[in-house]
Amino acid sequence: MNKIIGLFAFLILVFGLNHAQAQDTRLGVRGGLNLSNLFADEPDDTNLRAGYSFALTSKSALIEDILFLQAELGYSTKGSRIESDLGETSLNLGYIDLPVMLSLGFANLIYVEGGVYAGYLVNSSVSGQTNLGTSFSSNLSTSDFNRLDYGLVFGANIDLKPITIGARYNYGLQNIVDNDIGNFLGTEARNSTFQVYVGLSF
Repeated sequence: MNKIIGLFAFLILVFGLNHAQAQDTRLGVRGGLNLSNLFADEPDDTNLRAGYSFALTSKSALIEDILFLQAELGYSTKGSRIESDLGETSLNLGYIDLPVMLSLGFANLIYVEGGVYAGYLVNSSVSGQTNLGTSFSSNLSTSDFNRLDYGLVFGANIDLKPITIGARYNYGLQNIVDNDIGNFLGTEARNSTFQVYVGLSF
């Protein structure tokens, strides 16, 4: 727990210094659609779960009009959807996410970004519907998961100032399964999340 708190304190410090020390900093908000899944070896596009994300954003120039440091703090839904002969079930995971990225600009319009993210699981549940039309929903214990998630993030956006339109992919490096059954069976699952979003800067 101390390592988790330390990691988030460091990333929040980076987020704050990014705004406080940079000469050219733009703050903003963004929100959009998440398409998420869980994978063990390689990501795939089957059983995608639709969700959402929103965040506060900070973007500071390191080299004017060319290179930027970008940090965000927000909430993101992840998980997976499973279809079977019995019906459809969704694993719903909610994270506080903090990505820190470098952003490379072209012609003050197109930006390519890449970096790392850390996430902390704050809620988990399962929901779905049987083939008989019966709906169900139940909360899950977050103790069954590694609450700390981390990984790589990369994407691109078009900055129309003050509106930004972009797409991003989060590739999880942490096995999120953390219970006796999962460890016994050798179960491993990592987050894979594709995001499309719209941002507003001010």
